[in-house]
Amino acid sequence: MRRRRLLSVLALLVLLTSTPAQAHPHVMVDVHALVEFKDGKIVSLYMGWKFDPVFSTSMLADFDKNKNGRLDPAEIKDLEREAFRDTKEQGHFTYAKIGDTPIKWPDATAFQVMGVKDSLLYAFRLGLPEPVDPRQTPFGFTTYEETFYIDMDFPDDKAVTLTGPGSEKCRAVIAPDLGNTIFGGVVTPKRATITCE
Repeated sequence: MRRRRLLSVLALLVLLTSTPAQAHPHVMVDVHALVEFKDGKIVSLYMGWKFDPVFSTSMLADFDKNKNGRLDPAEIKDLEREAFRDTKEQGHFTYAKIGDTPIKWPDATAFQVMGVKDSLLYAFRLGLPEPVDPRQTPFGFTTYEETFYIDMDFPDDKAVTLTGPGSEKCRAVIAPDLGNTIFGGVVTPKRATITCE
């Protein structure tokens, strides 16, 4: 009897501890970012989310109302309203800090949808509330969806690039955001930190 109870408890523990590892995201997104400088200060992030081909096909089927195989301007407006604007409540899944202070983004601007081979790409701009000089104040950002239904990731160390006057002696360093785990501690997002000489 005692042995059976022990086996039952062990089986339950295995189930409880293995559930997060067995779950998987339903949507895969490669994240790219252009860190935009003006007069030596960071003023905005121009974000690109490249969706996996399966989800892209589903989105095209849902929003291509006239079935011409592409998204026309009115269809892109529908998509923006129904499948992008609600991400504002989660900071458009982009979490940045100026020093130790989290940024609250204003509305995203310049939203576009593009076809890239067999995938759809969202592009949009997130303006900083105030310009940041990364030589004086640390600046970094990460991007993730907390439930891990969507797996958002910088695909390589060149996924974040810098542009604009004053960006020449700066670079983005992408590394695991240690101390910031999601999905029950199983997943560690990556953080892009801007460093300058």
